[in-house]
Amino acid sequence: MRNLLLCFCLLPLAVAAQPIPPTAAPLPPLAVKLRAAYLAELVKTAEAYNASLLPLAENYVLELKKLSVRLKEAKDQPGMEAVRKEAGRFMRALAAEPDPFEVVPELAQEAVVQTPETLRLIQQAYAGSRKANDLARNEKVITLSNKYIAGLDMIQNTSATEGKAEEAAAVKKEATRMRVALQRKDFANRAFDPAKISIRLTPPLPDASAIKERADGPQPVTRNLAALALNDLTPAVQAFLMKPLEYDKEWPPEITKWKFEGSGNYSHDFSLYNLPGQPDELGIFAYPKTMKAYVRGTTKYSTVNYDNKAISWLGKAMSWRLNDSRDLLCRVVFRTKRPALKEDAGPAACVAVYSITENNRLIASMSVPMLTEETQVRMTKHYTYNRLNIFWEGTKRKRGFTIPDHMPIRVVIGIAGFAPGEEVDATIEITPCGHLGD
Repeated sequence: MRNLLLCFCLLPLAVAAQPIPPTAAPLPPLAVKLRAAYLAELVKTAEAYNASLLPLAENYVLELKKLSVRLKEAKDQPGMEAVRKEAGRFMRALAAEPDPFEVVPELAQEAVVQTPETLRLIQQAYAGSRKANDLARNEKVITLSNKYIAGLDMIQNTSATEGKAEEAAAVKKEATRMRVALQRKDFANRAFDPAKISIRLTPPLPDASAIKERADGPQPVTRNLAALALNDLTPAVQAFLMKPLEYDKEWPPEITKWKFEGSGNYSHDFSLYNLPGQPDELGIFAYPKTMKAYVRGTTKYSTVNYDNKAISWLGKAMSWRLNDSRDLLCRVVFRTKRPALKEDAGPAACVAVYSITENNRLIASMSVPMLTEETQVRMTKHYTYNRLNIFWEGTKRKRGFTIPDHMPIRVVIGIAGFAPGEEVDATIEITPCGHLGD
C-alpha cells in the first residue's frame, strides 16, 4: 500500500519532468498578408456564386412560362398541366431544406419528367447550367488555392535564404496543410469554411413580379442573326468565324472554287431550301470568307403544313454554287453546345445537293442527329466515275448517288431543329478533305 501511494506521488513529478513541446511559430507578416488576401478572394468568389444562382432560377421559371404559352397555343392540355406541376414543385423545392447530397437539390434526378419532351429538355438544360456554374466556382477556388500555395513556397524560400528557420518552418507547415486539403474531393466546398462564409445550396425564391415583367416585356430577337454585324456576336463566335481556312497554298483544293450564294430557311423532311412561304426558324450568320456559319435560336413549331406537306424539321442553311460537280470534295464539321438526346430529336446536321440546270432538282441529301458535341459529314464527287458519296463519320453511314461530271450544282449545308423549346447553338465549318478511302 505504501509503495502504491509512493507511485501516485511521484507520477506528477514525472509528468512535470517531461519536456514541453515547443509552440508552433506564427506565420511571418508577409505570409499573414498573403493569407488575408486569399481569404478575401474566397469571400468574393462565394458572393459572386451566391449572386449567380437567382438569375438561373428566374430564367428557368421564365422558360417554363414560355413553354406553357406555347403548349396553350397548341391546345396541349396534358403538357400544360405537367408544366404547371413542375413550376409548383420547383418553387416548393427552393423553399424547403435542401439535400446536401444532391448535385442540384431543387431539381433531383427523379423530378425530371419523360413527357412532354420539351419540358424535359428545359429541365436538363437548367440542371446542366447549375452543374456548370458549380464547376466554374470549384475551378476558381482550386486555381486560387494553388496560387496561394505558390506564394507560400516563395516566402518559405526567402525565409530559408535569410536564415529565418522558424518562419520558414511555419510557412512550410501552412503550405503542406493546403496541399493535403487539396487532395480532398470536397475541398472546393470546404475551402470557404476559414473565410466564414456559407455557400448556398439552392437559389433564393425568384420574384414573381420580376419574372412576369420579363415575360410581358419585349423579348430579345435571336432568330435573325443575318441582321447582326460580326461585331454584334460574342467574342468566341467572332474568333471562330474569322479563323482563316487552312489548306496547302501550293495545291489549293477544289473548295476554293465554291461561290457563296446566301442563306435561307431549310427543312430536312423533304430537303426544302429557301422556298417562298417556308416557315422561318432559327437564325444563321454565314461568313463566306472562311466558309463558316453560326446557327442559333429556339425551335417554335412542331409540325407545319407547307405545300400540302407536313414538315417538322425546320432550320437554316447556307447555299454554295459549284460550276462543276467534280469540285464537290469537302468535310463539314458541325459543333453544338446542346447535342441531341436521341436520333429523333434536334439539332440535326443537314447537307443537300441540287441540280441548278434542272430547276433546282434534289439529287442527294443526308440529315444526321448531332448526338455529340462534334458531328462530321463528308461529301465527295469522285473524279474518275459518276458517283457522289455522302458519308457520316459518326455511325459510318454512307450513301451513294449517280451524278455526271461538269454539272452545275448547288450545295446546301445547315442545321434543323425538331421539337418546340429545343434551343440550337451550333457552328458549321466547311473544310477540305480527300476522297473516301484516301
